[in-house]
Amino acid sequence: MTIDFFEELLKKPSIFLDESKLDINYVPKRLPHRDKELSLLSQLFLTLITNPNSISRTILITGKTGIGKTATVKLFGDMLINASKKRNLLIKYVHVNCRKEKTSYKVLIRIIRTLNKNFPKRGYSPQDLLEIIIDFLNHHDLYLLIVLDELNYLINKNGDLIYSLTRINDDSVYAPQRVSVIGIVREISCLNNLDASTMSTLQRNIIKFKKYSKSQIFDILRYRAEISIKKNGFTADIIEMISDLVLKNGDIRYGLNLLWRSSKIAEGRNLKCITNECVRLGNQDLVPFSTQDTLQFMSSQKLIFLLSIIKSLKKSKKSQISLPEIIEFYNICCENLNKRPKSYSQLWNYLQDFKRENILSISIKSESIKGRKAFINVQDVGLSTFEKLINSILSIKGIIL
Repeated sequence: MTIDFFEELLKKPSIFLDESKLDINYVPKRLPHRDKELSLLSQLFLTLITNPNSISRTILITGKTGIGKTATVKLFGDMLINASKKRNLLIKYVHVNCRKEKTSYKVLIRIIRTLNKNFPKRGYSPQDLLEIIIDFLNHHDLYLLIVLDELNYLINKNGDLIYSLTRINDDSVYAPQRVSVIGIVREISCLNNLDASTMSTLQRNIIKFKKYSKSQIFDILRYRAEISIKKNGFTADIIEMISDLVLKNGDIRYGLNLLWRSSKIAEGRNLKCITNECVRLGNQDLVPFSTQDTLQFMSSQKLIFLLSIIKSLKKSKKSQISLPEIIEFYNICCENLNKRPKSYSQLWNYLQDFKRENILSISIKSESIKGRKAFINVQDVGLSTFEKLINSILSIKGIIL
């Protein structure tokens, strides 16, 4: 007789109050240690409530991965919408992830389909879509706050849309100011790829999010534990242990995932409380969300090269490996896949991208007469775990290596 695993699991007491509140996409009603940023955003956008026609805002938010930029802006968006409803103002909040919507056209379609879900996806130019958005806002007496998350991906592709959105009201002196923009980037240096005028507009109001301290990480994780796990299901020592592990990369999402995994392990062992061993097991082979996000949207060619690096390191059993050794292995992979290898300069650019994304480290060493040689090392994620993750993403793309 087949066991009904669902029924068996449902009979067991759960350690959770509400498991969903440890999901990385959940935005809690309170964000510890981000009141300052929420207050500043509210001050900057107060005119949208008090005098919505008078001015539009363009704000740039910067800071490392996993320090609450997106969650803070989403919570602020909810606050803005609630305040506008109380005053019978029509303000629409649109959050666009530019890593997903990498072109001007896709961004504009995402915006306009938030306003009108039945709008066709094809048949218009970006300029047409901009004009349709403005006409729609004017016709419905509507105001729009556009959040361009991971804005650097759009900047690298096309800065024209950013210029158009930040200057959308320039042609109409007396027209209502209906569009405001918040851009979110990790590094402000990405603005260097924009023209001087657009760069100047974005640099007028910058909010810099600082990394959390260990005590702040502890407060955030304890708060999430309190709203998601039963009172006796965790201890301060467990939150302290997870905080220490999070402090290394500063990514709160890593801590939330580790807390969830540790809770699941405790449940699986029929424990009423998370133990140190649960945390240690949960931390094994855990890939940071920033790395997972990067890999999900990486091109097939870059993934193949990255997989070649991982496989080369595994095969060599060394802590680091030279670029020529990697390229030799990469060429074999391309031959097996019947794909044309990328040039040396392109592969070097890929390496620099991997370094910027904190996927690997590069060290340059002199080898006497032979000159200088690049050596590559991967530290933060187990090679087998990394290989499995990349292979799973490539398989979705129809590539088996």
